[in-house]
Amino acid sequence: MYDGTARVELSGATTANWVAKTANLLIDSLDGPRTVGVLLPLHWQAVVVLLAGVATDATVVLAADADGLAACDVAFVLAEAAGAALDAGVDDVLALSGHPLGAPSGPLPGLALDYAREVPSYADHFGGPRPAAFRIEVAGAPVAPLAGLSAADRILTTLPPADPAGAAVLLGALAAGAGLVLLREGDPTAVVEAERVTCTAGTLVPGLTRRA
Repeated sequence: MYDGTARVELSGATTANWVAKTANLLIDSLDGPRTVGVLLPLHWQAVVVLLAGVATDATVVLAADADGLAACDVAFVLAEAAGAALDAGVDDVLALSGHPLGAPSGPLPGLALDYAREVPSYADHFGGPRPAAFRIEVAGAPVAPLAGLSAADRILTTLPPADPAGAAVLLGALAAGAGLVLLREGDPTAVVEAERVTCTAGTLVPGLTRRA
């Protein structure tokens, strides 16, 4: 992930570790919510939370604002949106700082939990059953993975998770085993060269196919 001058790289094993910890938090502390809301920008932790929700067989709702979280049992949001998520009726709100390295948040409303402080204590492996299918929604509609990607691809995306095309890119890359390069802020041309990008989404780079 690129965010200005910050670059964060996660291996498959590290990503799986974060997913397992988050899935265990959802099951062990939050009783396996049926709906998990995500109100986050393009960030590696948004991908982790999405995968954790799928792993626990929840419906994952990718929301563009706090009102989109109203029917969710649990929500993962930026710290500044924690109060709005609680006001929307979400029982359990976990706040994230949005820092590139996932640092803890600052002061939070009394009923919100700091994801960065809560999740480290959970187990590194998730023992739940493999879900038969995934249920991911944007604006009330199911999202299907972007087709046509392969494990040989490395796709650069600037699209937020709550954009249906952005969600499809994330799912398509994960399903295909493709490399995901998340660009929140920075020069896409420089990132393309550094990361051996094969295609893009949300931004056009000469010489590369724009997939979304």
